[in-house]
Amino acid sequence: MFACYIKTIRDFSRLLFLEGSFDEYRLASGRFVTAFTTEFDGSRPEPAEQDKAAGLDAPESHILWGQLKPLAFQLIKGTVPPKSFSLALIYPPEKTRGLMQEGIIKEEPSRLPLLLLNIRYREEKLLLTTGISEQGLDFPSAARLMALWDRQVRALLEELGLSQAIDEA
Repeated sequence: MFACYIKTIRDFSRLLFLEGSFDEYRLASGRFVTAFTTEFDGSRPEPAEQDKAAGLDAPESHILWGQLKPLAFQLIKGTVPPKSFSLALIYPPEKTRGLMQEGIIKEEPSRLPLLLLNIRYREEKLLLTTGISEQGLDFPSAARLMALWDRQVRALLEELGLSQAIDEA
């Protein structure tokens, strides 16, 4: 598991809420605490056509972050920052398959593991952590995939210009 604090919260928030950097990720869940609490469950009751084509079934089908992002931004914009928020974003299924192929990890045909990017803002600190659902994987494969996912997140932070703006937790 990779964990880091983002020192430039404003830059990361811009990438998350205003730009398209995370739009292809899917939302597993979200919670925003402002003057009131709003919670999101990103799962859909029916799989979308693109999810069926990607081999995802209803329990694994989640809304794209890019679709929910405008609503989430409305919750946090203004002069008073949110008290806290947390998001669990799922790495795109086709990219998950690519990482699995890179690591020579055999996929269970019915269940694709979920690679999670957890984002938590609280007490003026922004923490990113990685996670994985190990569905359909043996321990060595799950450990290999977790290492690949951690490396991928570090590369993403570098690509987004945030590699100098992190403190590993």
